[in-house]
Amino acid sequence: MGGRMLEVPAAVDEAPCKSLLLLQMFLRVLLLSKTLSNPQWVSAERPKYVFHVPVHILFPEIRDTYAAKIKQPMDLTTCEAKLLQGIYQDGEEFISDVALVFSNAIAFNKEGHEFGEAMSCAYYEASTHLLKYIRWLSLELLQSCLTNIDSPVVESGSASSWKLTIRNKEMARKEMELTVFNEMLDKTEPGDKYSWSEQECEKLLKALRHTSDIKHMSFFIQSTFPPDYTAYISKPIAWDRCQERLRHRKYNTIGEIVADLRLIFSNALKYNEGARHVSKISGMAYDSSIHMSRKLEAAIDKMLLAVGDRIGRERIDMITSQREMDAMERAEEDQRKRDWENENPGSTVEIKTKLRIVNQRSRSKTLTDFEFPFYDEEEEQGESHANSLQHVKGLYEKQREARANSQEIALSIGISVFRRLQERAAAKAYVDQMAYKAKMERLRIEKEQADAKKEDEAEKTPSIPKGAFVSSALKDSGRKQIKMLLQKPKRMKRKCVMLQF
Repeated sequence: MGGRMLEVPAAVDEAPCKSLLLLQMFLRVLLLSKTLSNPQWVSAERPKYVFHVPVHILFPEIRDTYAAKIKQPMDLTTCEAKLLQGIYQDGEEFISDVALVFSNAIAFNKEGHEFGEAMSCAYYEASTHLLKYIRWLSLELLQSCLTNIDSPVVESGSASSWKLTIRNKEMARKEMELTVFNEMLDKTEPGDKYSWSEQECEKLLKALRHTSDIKHMSFFIQSTFPPDYTAYISKPIAWDRCQERLRHRKYNTIGEIVADLRLIFSNALKYNEGARHVSKISGMAYDSSIHMSRKLEAAIDKMLLAVGDRIGRERIDMITSQREMDAMERAEEDQRKRDWENENPGSTVEIKTKLRIVNQRSRSKTLTDFEFPFYDEEEEQGESHANSLQHVKGLYEKQREARANSQEIALSIGISVFRRLQERAAAKAYVDQMAYKAKMERLRIEKEQADAKKEDEAEKTPSIPKGAFVSSALKDSGRKQIKMLLQKPKRMKRKCVMLQF
């Protein structure tokens, strides 16, 4: 069923044909997705997480119990049949039936999950994740069916039903980003093969280097910037720098590389905003940044679904493996108890358990870091295997605690260094400001002293008015007045002089 193409009946009208094909595409993606076809989740020897077969056919021994708890059974094969028959009127009816498949599994296995029954726990946890994943997938792929009506908003978690609204899509996108971007990368050593999470980061880088995007991406590959670029952009970055950081394992989360890739195009938009109408190159860079930003967001959307699904599946696989390990240890412990009771009839289990605990404590006290443990030859192989499993479990828990502690220490160190840098920058700015004020005050005092010295020298030097200043001196009211007296000239008597010869 999963490998064939879904055929549209001839009786379907052409008007809803587009929506029907979209619903068929979603169902095919759902049936063929890695979530429902992953070999780790579906085993041929022991069927697990099978949702495309009715429960009463898959497990006939629980037919009556299942019918008593679940009033409306549903499976993915029934959803496909109803879809091909044209029973669904819109996308929400189809999504409700798909969600009912997993909500029924949660409701039926809830009681067994509380009691720790292995099969019930497995189906309960798998259905919880798949129900959340189906909500993400439906809101992402069925965007043509989204509406803007007022309805209850599902913010997070495994809701049993939801509406195909724009608001629910925004909340699902926010939940996916919170799940994926905060996930720690499974970092490998530089030069080794990338882990799966590092490969997802590499896919984001390769999504921007397609042959069809060479014309647009040529502005953002190399770390060569204009001379005045740092005057507008505080953190210059390019594609090659992101690739180098990934190659040297500098990124800790997927969110860090996504932030750097988004920063490439936001920087280009900011720098070329003012000159795009004047400079042809700025206009081309501005348009290319818009085009590549959309290309990046499309790659991020695709990555969010795949990585979010895998993160959820790996967490459930880890819980399941831990549960199986605990069940194996309990079974081995029960077997040892029965063997001990057969060998020592009449003794109580409590006495045996106390003696065994005391023996383990005394052994752990005698061991040191450089000594090797020695066991008696009579010790059973089963007990040795259980101890090794317990030892592996203890090492795993210690590694998790050490990793969490190192992350907390690194975070605290980073915060303290950042605060010190902030304080240092503030102190430097304050010192520069005070130095500038002192310099200006010194210049002012020197100017006042120079002006005062000039005034003293001017007072000591007598001023001699020049000819050019006669008119101004005459206007001075404090000058001494010049007196002029005009007298009538006296007549001189002529004297006759006798000349004798």
